[in-house]
Amino acid sequence: MSESGPPRGREDVQHALILAATKLFSAHGPSAVSVRQIAKEAGVNHGLVHRHFGSKDELLRAVLNHLANEVSMAVGPGDADESLFDLIRPLMHSTEGGDGHWLRIIARSILDGHQVEDLQDHFPMTDRVIAAARREQKGPLDPEARVSFIMSVGLGMLLFEPFLRIATGQDETQWARTRAQILGLAMQSKSNP
Repeated sequence: MSESGPPRGREDVQHALILAATKLFSAHGPSAVSVRQIAKEAGVNHGLVHRHFGSKDELLRAVLNHLANEVSMAVGPGDADESLFDLIRPLMHSTEGGDGHWLRIIARSILDGHQVEDLQDHFPMTDRVIAAARREQKGPLDPEARVSFIMSVGLGMLLFEPFLRIATGQDETQWARTRAQILGLAMQSKSNP
């Protein structure tokens, strides 16, 4: 709840609920969070979750679609000539889109048994990455396979970075070098015929 009082109006309430759900879903996973907890965090009556989203699952979908759009916007506006490398680099070097909430919520949701097709209905960043891979048409993999490989490496690194860094005994400087080397390896097929 803001200092000026609880959110009022459809857009403000929806935005407050999305922000509250993002925070709680990321920290605890969607299955461990109740509608009442989300509403309390947002500073609204719990009935407004159902009024504006219909169900907690629909709120989860709205959160993931919202975060997917944030990730795409954080990378920058789409360009018909954007390269795969230019799209992947910022995603591999940070947790764009609200401190990694998007990835954590997706991971927690899948582990909780949610079906991916029920979680999110558009994938703007992935669409951009696949389009760039199709334009480049390089390497031994089909564009979709190449993007799947790169994304699996990137997602694994972003989600498991603390474990990977500590388990391999790397400090922050070493980890930054490792991340750059892995990005280079993932993108290496860019120059292969």
